[in-house]
Amino acid sequence: MRICIIAVAGALLTCHASDPAIAAETRSGEAATSASPPLAEAPFSKETARSLQQSWASHLKQEVVETNSLGMKMVLLPPGEFTMGRNEEQFDELVKVVDADPEMKKNRGGQIVWSMLMMPAHRVRLTKPFYMGATEVTVAQFRQFADASGYRTEAEQGLNSGVSYKGGRPMSTWRKPMAWRKNYKQQDDEPVMHLCWNDCVAFCKWLSEKEGVEYALPTEAEWEYACRAGTTTPWSFGDFDVSEEEASQYAIWSNGVQKFDVPQRVAQRKPNPFGLYDMHGNMWEHVADWWHRYSYKESPLNDPTGPAQQSEKNDLRRIIRGSSFDWGRWGGDSAYRMRITQRSNQHPHMSFRVAMRIKDVAGVSPALDPDDEPRQQKRDPGADSEQVAAALKAGAVTVTPDGRPLPEEFSIELSDKVKMEFVLIPAGSFVMGSEHGDRDELPLHRVVISRPFYMARYELTQSQWEALMGTHQGLDGLTRGGDHEMSGPTKAMNLLSWNDCQSFIQKAKAKALGHSFALPTEAQWEYACRAGSTTTFSFGDDDLQLGQHAYYQGNMNWPGQPGFGGKAFYHDVGRKKPNAWGLYDMHGGVWEWCHDRYDSRYYFDAPLVDPVGPEAGRFRVLRGGSWFRYAKYARSAYRKFFHPEGDGDAVTAYINDFGCRLVINLGAGGKREQAATPATATTAP
Repeated sequence: MRICIIAVAGALLTCHASDPAIAAETRSGEAATSASPPLAEAPFSKETARSLQQSWASHLKQEVVETNSLGMKMVLLPPGEFTMGRNEEQFDELVKVVDADPEMKKNRGGQIVWSMLMMPAHRVRLTKPFYMGATEVTVAQFRQFADASGYRTEAEQGLNSGVSYKGGRPMSTWRKPMAWRKNYKQQDDEPVMHLCWNDCVAFCKWLSEKEGVEYALPTEAEWEYACRAGTTTPWSFGDFDVSEEEASQYAIWSNGVQKFDVPQRVAQRKPNPFGLYDMHGNMWEHVADWWHRYSYKESPLNDPTGPAQQSEKNDLRRIIRGSSFDWGRWGGDSAYRMRITQRSNQHPHMSFRVAMRIKDVAGVSPALDPDDEPRQQKRDPGADSEQVAAALKAGAVTVTPDGRPLPEEFSIELSDKVKMEFVLIPAGSFVMGSEHGDRDELPLHRVVISRPFYMARYELTQSQWEALMGTHQGLDGLTRGGDHEMSGPTKAMNLLSWNDCQSFIQKAKAKALGHSFALPTEAQWEYACRAGSTTTFSFGDDDLQLGQHAYYQGNMNWPGQPGFGGKAFYHDVGRKKPNAWGLYDMHGGVWEWCHDRYDSRYYFDAPLVDPVGPEAGRFRVLRGGSWFRYAKYARSAYRKFFHPEGDGDAVTAYINDFGCRLVINLGAGGKREQAATPATATTAP
């Protein structure tokens, strides 16, 4: 048995390294009969971190730091609870930093869109203690695996991203890293590189079999918990105002104080409060989870493991964390997420560290969400209740100001050749939300739409935009790049921010004699989408029929789909079946901006009559899914949120899917503010 002494967050701890058979037995982790030590609830101090680690080690009859058969230092982390992701206050602080830096401000929109990938911040509890590698896996440690098993990485097989490598520079492998650099050779205690996700998993499988205990890539939640180590600041060593000099004591990244063009030896900087090195910088680290941008919104409270399936792009994307030597501090905070194709291996800044599971450990009880019970309490006085009847009576509108019946449809001329068609949506009530969706779709609650309103028959088209606003810069950039599938007069506008929509509305009001154009409220949108239905979609519950009614992931030509030729086929409006009220593309097409601010708990207290959303909030609601997303996002009840400056769902040139459709709200007596004489319109734009 080897005995070593290692410094962990400033304290000296003793660790024992047994032979694998003994290690497997001692790591079984059967809890003692006494009560478990307390949960590590962030925020907590360095001293508390050390104390909790030692308490759990004693409880499990193990050591805080163990050394395995490869010489890897494994650090015990207690069960814990923390806030995962970037919270709204940190989002605001980052925007301030961006606005104050001329270089960063050039990409302000990109910074905002990318920040949405770390949101919403959400509570996570990890119920089991586990061990995490104190450092990234080193060259020497990986060599032991390769030599003992005969394993050849995908790069050594001449593969990158699963196909034969055809790059313009020499192919790199972990044995010949950065092959384009003459005479470059890594040291044994530097992190191994040029591995794909599959190679990392193969290493973990071999080590598990060798030692009789489970090694694995950490989940994304485990990684962030380990990185934060009880802190709630952007970095485990400081807040936004931390100096580069202070950061350089902990992080290996390039900035005004230090520059790196190759990875550095592990454990040369200060550890975080858990005793883990290089969690910020040096190398991006693979984690277990699939990539999907909505995973945080859907994440469970206890022990999340990421989405069950890969994203719509079908390119086997996984998540990487921590930043690297050749990045700056703005990719290296605890919350920052990046994505990479599972079989990509030619990046020189990719590595990994391992987690070690403890067998049969009792851990702590799962957390309970205090909102679970109220979410199940349906708020429905009934469609025929006195409250509903009174609200509908008070808002009753059946005729125009001059006494004529409200037309069922009409159109407004935006130019000599372009018009916008509207359909009358009657007043009524419905039950909003879903029992089969995300938490923010509950509780089910009745909503009264007290007055009829007009909704555009189609999503806003490119010709309608251009009739009032001229050429859209972003769309012009796509078409000039040769992607003509994205352009056309009857194609939906697909790269609009909420702010863009407001600019269009103001122009439309001026053009059309003051009609009260607006984005629909979230309640108006779902009411119009359902068109009297109570099912998952307006046409029923069977998503196999969705292709008849929507452009969505299942029937669009996009990367990863058979026949994709480098251009995404982008849809024309009005080519699928309409809903019962004659509205097209309410499912799929483009995400449609709504008027409302977003609050995941708004349904708890939303008013019965004509809800308009929370009074405050940074983000706005979108509805309906898009041509790029799965069927579940096209459901009538699905809610999405985004920053009002964001104009697309993905940071990719050909994936643009934010648009809108307008409504005209009626005032008392059917007044539409100097409404023009309506003309019947029955054809597609």
